[in-house]
Amino acid sequence: MNAADRATAERHQAIWEEFRLRPAVTAWTGRMPLPPEVTAAVGFVIPVDDATVRQSLQEVVSRLGATGCVTAFPADYWHITVVPPAFLTSGDPVPPRLLPPSFVQEALEKSRAAVRGQGAFDMAVRGLNAFRDVAVAVPYDGGRGLELASILRAAIPELPERYLDGHEPLPHISLTQYARNDRLEELVGLIHRERERDFGRFCADRLEMFVLPWHNGAPGRVEKHVIPLD
Repeated sequence: MNAADRATAERHQAIWEEFRLRPAVTAWTGRMPLPPEVTAAVGFVIPVDDATVRQSLQEVVSRLGATGCVTAFPADYWHITVVPPAFLTSGDPVPPRLLPPSFVQEALEKSRAAVRGQGAFDMAVRGLNAFRDVAVAVPYDGGRGLELASILRAAIPELPERYLDGHEPLPHISLTQYARNDRLEELVGLIHRERERDFGRFCADRLEMFVLPWHNGAPGRVEKHVIPLD
């Protein structure tokens, strides 16, 4: 485990220790607290589509679901965020907070040129954790995601370094949202037992740029664009 992976492990451990002391969650309401001007989100992710890893994750997601505390994301949603999303508006743009629709094509062209030739890399998935809004699996990539994020932001300065709420990115795979915010004992115990579980490894050979429409805080149908690393 190199320095980047150790930093990932330490940050996840700190989050878990805080969660165990105070296991409070935010149940999903079907709406994101986005500014009303936002019409879409644009972001860059690593898709998690290896069949063996998915099967391992699906087994534990089914067990999480049996607690009655969570609502699972579909497997084709599973991904690792490389750069937090930027936001579009159909009204007057206010860069970098709100960007025009033309940003989509510009970002796609610049990102493909920027990461071309960076090469595929190995991704290990090990252990569960509990964020306040989602239950997650923990990926380790030796720091390649951070490198790609730096390359993308250099090529596309409008891309944010942090999420809208101010949080810094931390490698994770969102598996479930929370369906309720009480009677969490069984869920906490299950995540604790799976903190070191090995879910397998896969080769990350591409990024995806997603465009997710939003209307009054509710998501629409996502659009995905492949960005090869070779």
